[in-house]
Amino acid sequence: MPQPLINNTAKTVGFTAPTTSTANRARLPIRVEQRSNRYLRALKELDAGGRLGAAEMRGIVDDIRREFDEKYCSTPIGIVGKCYLGEPFEVHTLALDGEIIEHYRVGETVPGGLERARPLAVSPVYLAVEVYSDRVVCIRADGSTAVLEGGS
Repeated sequence: MPQPLINNTAKTVGFTAPTTSTANRARLPIRVEQRSNRYLRALKELDAGGRLGAAEMRGIVDDIRREFDEKYCSTPIGIVGKCYLGEPFEVHTLALDGEIIEHYRVGETVPGGLERARPLAVSPVYLAVEVYSDRVVCIRADGSTAVLEGGS
């Protein structure tokens, strides 16, 4: 049966792609550039987790922070990526405020508003997902990005 065009109350779930309507342009100066090779390398090294010493891990986190300090006006709440440690782990997170790297099992809730990035992070399409309060930025292995707007 066709959906009515007027008074359609269907709800959308998840994130919506950015729009370019005139009404929304004023609030959409979100310009996301290609991520650097240094940043991509640091994201890939995160999954080595237990095999890295504290100094090496600080270096990785510093490389990731540097990307935001040098190029962008905002820093994500955290970054979520697919975990390659194997079963039972599914994703890992990095909180840039406290340099916390944590691996999460399948079905284990990721705290701090990062859970919304999980379905994107486990996708083979993305290397990692940056989570902001108002959007997520999906990072592809080649450094290109996809911005998805939406709150938690």
